[in-house]
Amino acid sequence: MTDQSPSAQRRAKRTEAQNKRPEQRPVYRRRPIVRQIEIRIPLPPKTTKSFFRVGDTRVSTPAYKSWLQGAVLAISSTVPAPGRIAGICDVDIYMPTFTGKPENRTAPCLDAAAQAGIIAAATEQFVREVRPHPGTETTDIRMVLTAIPVEDQDAAEIELRHREGHSPKLISAALGISIGQVETIIAGLKR
Repeated sequence: MTDQSPSAQRRAKRTEAQNKRPEQRPVYRRRPIVRQIEIRIPLPPKTTKSFFRVGDTRVSTPAYKSWLQGAVLAISSTVPAPGRIAGICDVDIYMPTFTGKPENRTAPCLDAAAQAGIIAAATEQFVREVRPHPGTETTDIRMVLTAIPVEDQDAAEIELRHREGHSPKLISAALGISIGQVETIIAGLKR
């Protein structure tokens, strides 16, 4: 084993963390898989107060970073601790009345859920549909994340193949569905 300077070790650790797939992050993997999660977070700041541009780069403001940290803390300190959605999900976001476009408030909410490990990433790969419902809550945002259901025939096939010892990745490839959907069915079998 070669000895590296402390700065080289930190660089290697950052590079390794950046190259991990979103679903491999420890904050995501440590949570149990569930079919539906409901979380509450404070209302995010306006988009104009969340980001600014430096040339072609979009940079988040201290107000946004502070809100994001508070939202992740609110999610993580919920009792009982919320699980995670494995694979693709639909998200319903219930929010207070405010001026502006609801879409400007939904992206930060998804960022908070991803950073807290509720979903793997706030991308189209893991979030199929986001439905904002403005004017339904008084002060906070309530998010309901629901895993995409698997058809009964596929669920039976997953159960059979899992009992035969097939890996989730192999089952996913054979049935043409996401690994997250397979893991959700397998997690349901263990209960």
